[in-house]
Amino acid sequence: MHGISPISIVVCNLYPFTSTISKPECTLEAAVEEIDIGGVTLLRAAAKNHARVSVLSDPADYKEFLEAWTKGQGDVGQNTRSKLALKAFEMTSQYDEAISAYFREQYASAELNEEKLAGPVQRIALRYGANPHQKPAQAFVTEGKLPFKGNASPH
Repeated sequence: MHGISPISIVVCNLYPFTSTISKPECTLEAAVEEIDIGGVTLLRAAAKNHARVSVLSDPADYKEFLEAWTKGQGDVGQNTRSKLALKAFEMTSQYDEAISAYFREQYASAELNEEKLAGPVQRIALRYGANPHQKPAQAFVTEGKLPFKGNASPH
């Protein structure tokens, strides 16, 4: 009708949120700047339409995709599109989890609750037993408050 060719490939790399927040000097403002909104939406839209669209969310897949594209003369096949769609859905899920975990740590911890800056305690750091070199675990709830009390101090 409008002479627009259908989209058959979507390639999108998300902002590096997790690598940004892993830096010790990362500020809240820097973390917020690295939250990709449009990229996540684009990946989900392409993955939703994987019956017709190949979605590339990881540069590690480019070479294999190009080989399949060349071999298939422009069609990588449904199995490849399905595999790429699953990867895109998993990537966006992990990306969203990293964002919510970061903000949970910033806004829902026992330390903030003690300062009366947040509502009920929704997250506490847990000791990691005899392995001080390991990253501490955490307990959290997404609604309400934790059903137990703990020591919020990592020591």
